[in-house]
Amino acid sequence: MPLTVQEVKNTTCPNDKKQIKKSDGNNLFLLVKNNNSKLWRLRFRHAGKYQEMALGKYPSISLSEARRLAEEARASLINGINPMDERRERKRKKEATKDKLFSTIAIKWWEQQKGSWSEDHEKRIKRWLLVDSKSLGSLHIDNIDAGHITELMLAIEAAGTPRKAPNILAVINRVFGYALAHRLTRNNPAQGLPLTDILKPLPKVKHRAAIVKPNELAQLIRDIDTTESGNYCTVEALKLIPRVFLRPTEIRNLKWEYVDFEDELIRIPAEEMKRGREHIVPMSKQVIKHLKEVKNVTGYSKLVFPNQRDSSKPMSKNVLTNRLRDLGYPADVMSAHGFRSTASTILHEKGWNHDVIEVQLAHLTGSATSRAYNRSIYLAERTKLMQEWADYLDMLSIHNTSNLA
Repeated sequence: MPLTVQEVKNTTCPNDKKQIKKSDGNNLFLLVKNNNSKLWRLRFRHAGKYQEMALGKYPSISLSEARRLAEEARASLINGINPMDERRERKRKKEATKDKLFSTIAIKWWEQQKGSWSEDHEKRIKRWLLVDSKSLGSLHIDNIDAGHITELMLAIEAAGTPRKAPNILAVINRVFGYALAHRLTRNNPAQGLPLTDILKPLPKVKHRAAIVKPNELAQLIRDIDTTESGNYCTVEALKLIPRVFLRPTEIRNLKWEYVDFEDELIRIPAEEMKRGREHIVPMSKQVIKHLKEVKNVTGYSKLVFPNQRDSSKPMSKNVLTNRLRDLGYPADVMSAHGFRSTASTILHEKGWNHDVIEVQLAHLTGSATSRAYNRSIYLAERTKLMQEWADYLDMLSIHNTSNLA
């Protein structure tokens, strides 16, 4: 006779036995062990051999659920399919699908890359991937399109953290790059996503206003590079600052002894830096050429850009910002300090390593900084970054701005 719910619940194994079987009919039975565990089993014959299939443990699998699972297995047998083989195949496909989930691939990429990051940034990236990008995590990577990523960017904006969006988009872009390289997908919907057209313009930060749109930056660089009227040092200093990521104060106090044309580096001592640590700036070919031209004019002074009235003193504090005003860029549009934000935003959107950018901006602190300001840390990557950035600005300066986004 078929089992009843109460019978299943109350059945126990006698003390003198290791286990007993209680049949529900049609080869479905409950295996009751002397440790009080109860296991559902289905006995069946396939290809001339008898086999037993585990259906689960009671009470997680109820009597009605066990009967449903047994019925599914019998239906497979009628079609000539071994239900145990069928279950193994379902499990294999599930595991294969899991390997293609965005979260799985993202963590594989994160594991590969984390050794090159500071401990803080390592945690930050993981949080961006698993928490901020949670909506992508459970999706098969091939099913993710630009719409999913756009929705994520809008959600980040709605959460009140729009400034994170470019960084998170850059990380997603790198995850897809990893997936492409390992043949885990054939598309990268994050590449070229026009974030500035998706999100509302960020509120202007008055003292660090920055231009980040390529067409506007192109016009700015063109104005800086082609307008020669004004004090020589002011004109040339403003040409340099977009290309070296230095703060206005560091530009004003820059000395020729810091400029090493042979090693193609600018080495600024700790006492001149905001963070109190030596800072190294790899010079692009354009910067080297520019500074050699400037040295022909100001090489008589210890300062690269000496004060017009007293060559032993640096330029006045607000001279670069005032120069921007003269070129038609008010304080709420662009600041001399804003070139750092401009570079950071665009380079993150281009997918550059966050730590490499931060080191070049002299931002990292704590134990991470101890490594970051070592003479060799990221130097090869930073050299490449600075050259690529200089080439990018050159491209903008000669490009038709109407063709830029």
